[in-house]
Amino acid sequence: MIKNLKNFRKDLYLLFSISISIIIFMESYLIDIPEIINGGYVIGLIILKICYSIMASIIFYFFAVHLKENKKRSHISPLLISHLEKLKSLKEVWLSELYFIASVSNREQINWPSETGIIKDYYPSISEIELLAKCTPLNSTRANEKNWIERTNRLKNEIQPICEEILKLDSNLKANEILLIGQLKVCDLFSKISLHKLNLDSGTIIANDNLLFIEPEIQNFLNLFEKIEKELTA
Repeated sequence: MIKNLKNFRKDLYLLFSISISIIIFMESYLIDIPEIINGGYVIGLIILKICYSIMASIIFYFFAVHLKENKKRSHISPLLISHLEKLKSLKEVWLSELYFIASVSNREQINWPSETGIIKDYYPSISEIELLAKCTPLNSTRANEKNWIERTNRLKNEIQPICEEILKLDSNLKANEILLIGQLKVCDLFSKISLHKLNLDSGTIIANDNLLFIEPEIQNFLNLFEKIEKELTA
């Protein structure tokens, strides 16, 4: 039951708290105070009835909808968690490679933000992302790919199928969760990388020495990932 309360909708929880506070205040304090304005007592009764109605509706929603959804969600939780862990791992490896190449290229400006070889549970600030993009040579990766276009294209090809698997669980997902996973699947970084990959395959040379030309997309990608971690693991 405690778990069901913790993941209850915050807006309804706030509305319930406000309603019960008003009821307690009016029933214990205002009840003995004479009317200040004509019809004040009637207005107070109306407010009380509204608050009681709100509380009753929220309680009904909690038992009739929220608990039922949580029960359905519990059946897919292991699978969903597995998919999310895979997504998280892919992002962490990619970000760690980015930091490694940037730090090798410029040790004075780039600090490794982790005590381990893989950067876990860390999201760089806007200024850090800009510095990373500036200090990472386009044609230097830690993987087998020749450049960061190909490396990030591999990330895209690894992430998108997992997103598709998560979206198959849409009947048990919340609307905002479906939206976030859908946004990740077709995020701006992947769209831009696909375009540059197409140009590379056709023989076009990308005249950039670093990753500043995709820095805004990297920033949006990491921000989106952070939202997904908060929303889908709450």
